[in-house]
Amino acid sequence: MRILHTSDLHVGRTLNNISFLEDQRAALGQIADIARAENVDVVVLAGDLYDRAVPSAEAINLVDDFLVRLVVHDKRKVLAIAGNHDSPERIGFTNRIQRELGLHLRGTLADLSPVILHDEHGPVAFHLLPYAEVAMARQHANGGGEDPESEAVADSEGDADTIALGGGIRSHQAAMAHLVQASLAAGPAIPRRVVVAHAFVSGGTVSGSERDVSVGGVSQVAASTFDDFNYVALGHLHRAQQIGETDRVRYSGSPLKYSLSESDHVKSVTIIDIDGAGQVTVRTIPIVAPRDVRVISGLIGDLLKTGEGDKHAHDLVGARLTDGIPPLDPAARLRRWYPNLISVEMARREGDVPDPGDETPDPNRTPLDLFSDFFRDMIGTDLDGEGREVVIAAITAATSRHEEAH
Repeated sequence: MRILHTSDLHVGRTLNNISFLEDQRAALGQIADIARAENVDVVVLAGDLYDRAVPSAEAINLVDDFLVRLVVHDKRKVLAIAGNHDSPERIGFTNRIQRELGLHLRGTLADLSPVILHDEHGPVAFHLLPYAEVAMARQHANGGGEDPESEAVADSEGDADTIALGGGIRSHQAAMAHLVQASLAAGPAIPRRVVVAHAFVSGGTVSGSERDVSVGGVSQVAASTFDDFNYVALGHLHRAQQIGETDRVRYSGSPLKYSLSESDHVKSVTIIDIDGAGQVTVRTIPIVAPRDVRVISGLIGDLLKTGEGDKHAHDLVGARLTDGIPPLDPAARLRRWYPNLISVEMARREGDVPDPGDETPDPNRTPLDLFSDFFRDMIGTDLDGEGREVVIAAITAATSRHEEAH
């Protein structure tokens, strides 16, 4: 059986108010073309179809066009799960109708039974595990009833009854382990198994685009959680990468670069072949974006000269200036040649960052002074005009509320 694995489409995403919609249309077209050229049996989408829980009409229409081409026109099976950016209920809407056509969308934990597909060697079970917060997994373990967390906290050791009700699920590791076992128990014992999950598996390399806030590794999941599967199709991390020494556990990565932290990524989709014995072979096929996301670096004068003849000036660009003295209004000057300029920053040089222990805070610095410095560092221009007035009004209102409260 041949599988195309991709994830983290993030349809509807913007970067500094610059829309990716047309870039995404081109990328999804390439994915459909690759599926056809490679004659894949099934396309796996491992979460984050959309960039937000309530996507725009344009984003919904683009995903619909993509799925219609795969399922209706090309007659391919498509298996998709909700990621942490998706709305679980919306992803699974009309699922009963869609699965008759070969489209299986899993958003909630209501059905963890595997989707069973067949090739010339027999069945392959696909276990679709949508992204679930710890509380959702606890509730599922509790049979869909109330979250028993309060009971689990009351007994920190956790007696057998509390743990059986899901009280022992207090981390993403415990939640994923429960979902894996529940899915395995919900279907027949088929030797060839694929799991599709959206999670942060330990050992993965993170970029700045994944909105994942965790403390002490609580959101991480061990790769050994998926030992019962021949292939683990992961979503969430945007860099294409394998976890461990083999390609059995793999992130496909996002098909497009979604931040400057991804500027060095090579975007692709993953093609997996599973033979009759359950052995997998993996290869990648690149996705070529209409616009790159890249960083340019150098003196402001040199960058302006280069920009005038840059054939890819419409890329999404971050500028890192190496001038000894910050130049005047660099963002406006660079935007003459780079209309999709994302940011401007001064490159740090040796000695630029003072030792915090040697620095005495200036007590005369106002909140406006501090925010103005932050704005200049982030945007590359001074805070003035209407923007300055808005910030002053916000600081005044916040200060007044603080004084009233005390």
